[in-house]
Parts: sequence; C-alpha cells; structure tokens
Amino acid sequence: MFIALASEFAAFLVKDEHSIEDVLAHIVVDTFAPLQATSAFISELNNENKVRYVSQYGFKKSSIEPYSSLHSIHDRYPITDAIRERSTVWINTLPQWPEEYELLKELPYQNGEKSFICFPIEKRGAPVAVFGIFCEPVIQPDAEIDAFLKSIGNLLSLYIYRSSGVHPDQHNSKIKRTIQANGVSHEKLTDRQRIILRMMSEGQTNTAIGVMLGYSESTIRQESIKIFATLECNGRREASQLYLENLKHTPDFK
Repeated sequence: MFIALASEFAAFLVKDEHSIEDVLAHIVVDTFAPLQATSAFISELNNENKVRYVSQYGFKKSSIEPYSSLHSIHDRYPITDAIRERSTVWINTLPQWPEEYELLKELPYQNGEKSFICFPIEKRGAPVAVFGIFCEPVIQPDAEIDAFLKSIGNLLSLYIYRSSGVHPDQHNSKIKRTIQANGVSHEKLTDRQRIILRMMSEGQTNTAIGVMLGYSESTIRQESIKIFATLECNGRREASQLYLENLKHTPDFK
C-alpha cells in the first residue's frame, strides 16, 4: 500500500508545478489518508541555526496561535530533534506533549488529534528542513511507515530543492521543476532524466528509483541508457561523477 502511495505522490509532483500549500494539501488528503492525517506543515533551518515555519495546511488558527514560528536548533522541540538527530520523531500522547519537551508542557494541543510525526528533509545529505504531520488515531512507531515517510521526504527534497538556493517560501511559493545547467548536453536531458540522474548520483538503484518515482525498473534502466548516451559517458559511475562535478562548478545545476 505505501509503495503505491509514494508512487502516486511522485506522479503528482511530476505532473505539474505546484505551490507548497498545494503539495501539503495533497499529502494530507491523499498521500497520508490511510494514517487519517488532518494537517501538515514544513519548517526550514536557516543560516542562523533557527528553524523557521514556512507553510502549513489544515490547521485551525486557534490551534497554532500559541506556538512560536521560530525555534533555535539547540532548543528541545520535536522538530529540532528531528533535524539534529536526522530521524523520525513519533508522538502519540496528544493533547499532552511528552515530558522531555518542557518548552511545550504548558501548551497542550487542542485540535483533537492523537499523534504527531515529524521527519527531516535533506539536501545533499544534510538536513535542511522538517516536515510535520498530525493524525487522528494513535500511531505507534513502525518500520514500514518510517520507510514510507523517508521516501516522501526524499521526494519533497527533490521537488523543493530542485534549484540551489531556492527556499519553499520564495517566488510566491512556486518551486521550479527544471534543473538548470550550462552544458549543452545536459540541457538535452528531460526533467525525468535529470531527476533520475540526481538519484543515481545519490547511490539509488534502478529498482529504488522506480519505486520512488512510480515507474518500472525497466523504464528506469531504459532512461539511464539514454542519459549515458546524451552525456557521452560509460555507465552510472561516470554519469554520477559528471553530475557531482557540475554541482561543484555550477551550483544551480540540480
């Protein structure tokens, strides 16, 4: 079930250009429907080591007013823990927050949900943002769900951070879906091929890329062959090296 949901989410992202609010709405209403999700948000780590609220969907105004939109990465919150520890934080004790979060103990969550889950969004292997979602039932930590969350986090990173330096709240929350490059050969790659090339450079197998993007392993293999031909290189290793080399000299190449 979760593989199908991740594939559907990937297809949604590829189909059109969406605002962050549209993406969050789709996640809550469709992608996380089996978990009975009600609301979601994204916060981002800035250059001053502050975790800053960026966008949300589904919250009642009264339920979020008591909470600050800016936190130091060194303070103890679920979202800062997720970024610092690069791991999923599971909370199923709402409306009360766990005792370790002393800064939240006077702020019980009054929107009715029982569970809150947050996990980091990474860029180039480093956590740069956090995604949080509230769900109606009590949800226990589960390896299958955790793997599903990580796949959604990877897809969000691919979509949000497609262009270096682009943040979720810039350009009227519209995110560029194309990958820019100076070399003529790279400009001949399709959007899908550029995404596959990036995932290839991160060490993902054809099977894993297919699962995350919603294509068969055969389709990914065929696209890889086309990538190698376009870049005039011999296989995954050389293509990945070329991609990473472009990142060093052309930061906007994503």
